[in-house]
Amino acid sequence: MAVNIKKPPVLNAVQTADMAFILLCFFMMVTTMGSEFALIRQLPPWIPPDQKGEDKINQRNVLVVAINQHNNLLVNNEYMDMADLRARTKEFFNLSSVGDKFPEKETVELPLLGPININKGAIVSLQNDRSTSYRTYIQAQNELAAAINELRDEFCLQKFSNRFENCTQEQQDVVSNNIYKMAISEAEPKDISKTKSK
Repeated sequence: MAVNIKKPPVLNAVQTADMAFILLCFFMMVTTMGSEFALIRQLPPWIPPDQKGEDKINQRNVLVVAINQHNNLLVNNEYMDMADLRARTKEFFNLSSVGDKFPEKETVELPLLGPININKGAIVSLQNDRSTSYRTYIQAQNELAAAINELRDEFCLQKFSNRFENCTQEQQDVVSNNIYKMAISEAEPKDISKTKSK
């Protein structure tokens, strides 16, 4: 008597590969990837080595913002909460702020505005420790940029009756290149281990 041995069913692998490819495409299209943080900054022009040291910056023109290894914020060596950084930066850059704690002023002739007093070389020096958290660093950057943007808006509303973003390109250029520059200098991260925590 002959025994009939049934062969196992054959799985069509072509269809499986097609389904895997379709599922891969589907997940690639609907999955959101983690967004990266980016900072838009215009770097200062390159200074030849033979010219370095010729232009000394007056210390009153520099707002030093430092973040230590404990993520404490120090502004001109005084502890400050992150919530107060924007107001302090606005006060420093404001054209009406006068005194030894604020930048020097100079009168210049500008298109659309005529003669006007502006800050002479005012800049923020942002320094952080190598152990500073990235989150704190980004928060500080955001507050500094927001302060400048708010000052631009206030100035444009006063002079042009428009917010900065609604002004003409010529008006925006005059304000951003002469009145309120995004002047943030970032020092190389270092060990600020001698700075005690708050």
